[in-house]
This record gives sequence, C-alpha cells and structure tokens, in this order.
Amino acid sequence: MILGFNEVAASIRESLSDRRETLVVTHFYPDGDAIGSLTAFAGMLKQLGVPTVIAVDDAPPDKYSFLPGFERIINLKKQPIDRTFERIAVLDAGALSRIGSGDKGIGPQTHIINIDHHFTGELYGHLNLVDVNAAATSEILFELCREWNLEITPQIGYGLYTGIITDTGRFRFANTTARTVQICSELIASGVDSGWVIERVFYNLSLNSVRALTRALTNLEMHFDDRVAIFGLDNHHHTDDTEGFVEYASSIKSVILAGFYSEMEPGLFKVSLRSRCQIDVSELAARLGGGGHKKAAGFRFRGDKAALKMRLLSEFRRSIEMAGSFLENEESSQNIPWLDSAEA
Repeated sequence: MILGFNEVAASIRESLSDRRETLVVTHFYPDGDAIGSLTAFAGMLKQLGVPTVIAVDDAPPDKYSFLPGFERIINLKKQPIDRTFERIAVLDAGALSRIGSGDKGIGPQTHIINIDHHFTGELYGHLNLVDVNAAATSEILFELCREWNLEITPQIGYGLYTGIITDTGRFRFANTTARTVQICSELIASGVDSGWVIERVFYNLSLNSVRALTRALTNLEMHFDDRVAIFGLDNHHHTDDTEGFVEYASSIKSVILAGFYSEMEPGLFKVSLRSRCQIDVSELAARLGGGGHKKAAGFRFRGDKAALKMRLLSEFRRSIEMAGSFLENEESSQNIPWLDSAEA
C-alpha cells in the first residue's frame, strides 16, 4: 500500500459525500481489470448512495458478461456522452487520453478522481490514488473497500477477483505478491467462486475467437534468432475477442518479446506487447503513444500493416540492443527463484 493511502482514500470518500451522479470510465480496449474495476467500483458507490453512469469507449468484451453490473456498461461507440458531469472517476487508465470519447463527459468544473496502478508521470486527477506496486487496479479498490468498511457484495467481489486474476495472468506475472494472493483468499472467503470465474474467463472461448486465433497463428513470424515473435489479423478477419492471443507467441520457449496486432478498421490497429525478459515493453509502447506495464503493454497504430511491422521490429531491435550484455546475462542464467536464497 502506498504512503499516504489513508489520506487520499479519506479525501476521495469525502468528495463522494455529496452523492452527486458520477461518471465512471476506464480505458478503451478494456481487459479484465478494466471491466472488473468498473463494475466493482459502481457497486462500491452504490453502497455509498452515489448514483453512477458507467461507460467505456469500446464494446465491453462479452467474456465478462457474467459479472454483476456488466449490463449497465454503456458502449460509447454506440451511445456517445451528450453532457458533462460534475465528477468523473477514471479507473485503470495511465493517461486521460486512454479513456477515448469518455472525456466528453469532462467539463471545466468536472472533479476528476484517478485510481490506477500504471504510472506514466501524468497525475491528471484532482485526487490521484496511484499505486504502481499493486498488481491491479482491482487490488487498490479492495483496499478502499476495507478502508471505507464496505461489504464485499457479489458485484464487488466478482469484479475485483476477475480484475486481479486477469492482470496477474492467474498469478503467473511478477506483479503477484503475497498481498495479492491474500486479497484473493479474502474474496473467496466472502463468497467468490474462483473456479467458476476462471472457467468463464479463460475456458469459454467463442468458436469465432478460436477460428481467428487459428488464422492469426498462420501469420506467425519469428525474428532476431527466434527471440521475437509477431503475428496478427487484418481487418477482414478481425474479432473483438482477441484478449490473450499474444500469450501464444510469448509462450514459445525461445521468445523474449512478442507482439500481436489486430486491424479493427482499415488502417487502425490494436497492438499488444509482451516481455519475458528485463526489457520494459511499456516504454516501447509509450514511444508509440500507448502504455501499460513492464511485461505487458499496448498501443494503437494508424497506417498500413507493412509500416506497423517495420516500426514494431525496429522498436524491438532498439530495445534488444539497448539491453545489450544485461540481456545476454539474463538469458544465460537459469533463473531458478530459490537458488539465490538457498546459496545465501
């Protein structure tokens, strides 16, 4: 938990005491933490008597439709905001630009609450609760629930649990801490069915999604002595449900950097990046107008596929060259986590 958490949490709670209607948004191309945070925070504000409008500048992935409160999420592509709000809560978005047309709800007098675990150097809120050491924004919201003495209702519990297991890769990523696991244990104790959530999120793919993945993998390209893998889909074969596709490339034994692209509309690509080494793909994504985490990041690209691939490979090459000997030492080590402590 960050220094000053209690003070910021108290300030946010005080700002909500007026019970004004609040617009709650997250980043476009929402993942599990984005959607889970959105539904959970709406449930938290409901307990506080604060009315909400919850929205995202994209179609919320159907795989999360099991979450209580999902049906209230407004797709701003179909139902644009036509007014400004006195208060907006922005969740899981490292920059205000990441909420897309959600910013139409912001006026000169709008009070902005920013709750996030990314850090891009932009504390854009009037109140900022940003903890880069948290595994997920959902983890921060759990701490807020405890600080505000809120009941972990099914809407809150399932949203937070989904956010944490997706942003930690089912506890596989390095952002998983003892506190992360403890929080999930408490959520299960509150009534969350862990197996059911994992089944719905990871083992409930649509046939269309599987066919898209099959086609994408036929485009797999290996570069830089098989250390880099890129693949993707053009607009004719794009599907909204591509979350996790990039993991198939990053799971290849020799791969340290992977990229997946999907052309959502002619000339507009969504790109997901993964790192299995010390290279920080959030820095790479930031150079291309995106963001994320050290091991997982993304960005949007306008142009043709050839230009995208050329730029992506150029950035991967630059990152590998900058890592230099440090990367070679890392690759040559066994990376067995208990060896250092055993030798000590």
